[in-house]
Amino acid sequence: MALKMRDSELFDKAVAKFFQPIAQKLGLPLTKIREGIYEIASPHFILRIRLDDGHHRGLNVILRLASLRDFDERKPGIQYGIGCFMLFNGEDEKSLHFDVITDEDFLKNAQFLAEATQRFGVPYLLGQKNDFEALREFIKKRGAPELERTRQMLRNIERTMPSVRQEWIVPEDEMPQ
Repeated sequence: MALKMRDSELFDKAVAKFFQPIAQKLGLPLTKIREGIYEIASPHFILRIRLDDGHHRGLNVILRLASLRDFDERKPGIQYGIGCFMLFNGEDEKSLHFDVITDEDFLKNAQFLAEATQRFGVPYLLGQKNDFEALREFIKKRGAPELERTRQMLRNIERTMPSVRQEWIVPEDEMPQ
């Protein structure tokens, strides 16, 4: 629990240091939605800065269309991390991986993501880019081999261990083909 509290405080400092200047430069509000989540909203897109609540330390920067004010974070294709925008624009995948162990690493990661936001997120916030559907298709195609590998793994499990039953959370009609 102490780590989460420390990360929460560090997260607030990182957002103020690296993302507040972006919001100010654009004349957009930086709003704290709740503990561990901030947003920069424009008429075109909403940029969410979120404390990583998974297995890794750090933060996430995510973009979604401004028309989706209320949304289900678990539904695919609604929002994409800044790394997806970087890949879509030809950045090397290796540059996206960042181990966050120390507080200094956390701040370096925040700075990296703020710089990526400047390059790849700001044009969407300003309405200068309108290729979100193309990005969505790019990510869908990129994930198709992994999805098929997962499906094959589940078929193998069902075949070799018939007592194991797996259900998809995503309805079949929403699964990429």
